[in-house]
Amino acid sequence: MNETLKEIAHQLTRIADQGEQATMRITRADALEAWGMRIYEGEYLQALTNLGIQIVD
Repeated sequence: MNETLKEIAHQLTRIADQGEQATMRITRADALEAWGMRIYEGEYLQALTNLGIQIVD
């Protein structure tokens, strides 16, 4: 579980670093396609939103 959380943190950090360069808007489908851990889907989408990434349908 600890390794999983570290991987999640790493992925979110990468997304945040990219997001600082420009305002990001991504579709929900694209966001979920890039994320293989469906069990954490809700938390992942919320984290993207908290980072200022707009999720659009």
